[in-house]
Amino acid sequence: MTRAALETRDAIAATYLQQLQELAAEISAATDAIAANALPRFQESVSRQEMLCASLATMVNTVGQGADSSAQATLPGIDPAINRKIQAASANIRELNLQYAALLRHSGRSIALLALLCKSHMGEFQEARGPRLKHQTWSCEM
Repeated sequence: MTRAALETRDAIAATYLQQLQELAAEISAATDAIAANALPRFQESVSRQEMLCASLATMVNTVGQGADSSAQATLPGIDPAINRKIQAASANIRELNLQYAALLRHSGRSIALLALLCKSHMGEFQEARGPRLKHQTWSCEM
């Protein structure tokens, strides 16, 4: 491979690393938005994550043509120092994704419980023995 081609691959890899780091920041921003109950911020962050993922996939296809698809976050023919940073950023994203997924699962359960409490307060809650009377229900304010 020519020197110019290697320099181009290294430049693409550096951009790839930068976008991995931006993706990690967006995952953190989305987590913070969920915690703050800021739906618009969450939606914006998810949109940016989608754009970053599409860009990252394009770069992998460009740089990694002919590479083994099972390679663990390494790009062939790239400076080893950049590859190590890419591996570290990828590991960070995997960890953030686990936390993100756990938060989403927990949020979903919390929303279901709140919805159940509100239905109960409005007298829509049904038990095996019939509808609960309003004086026997929990209430919630939103």
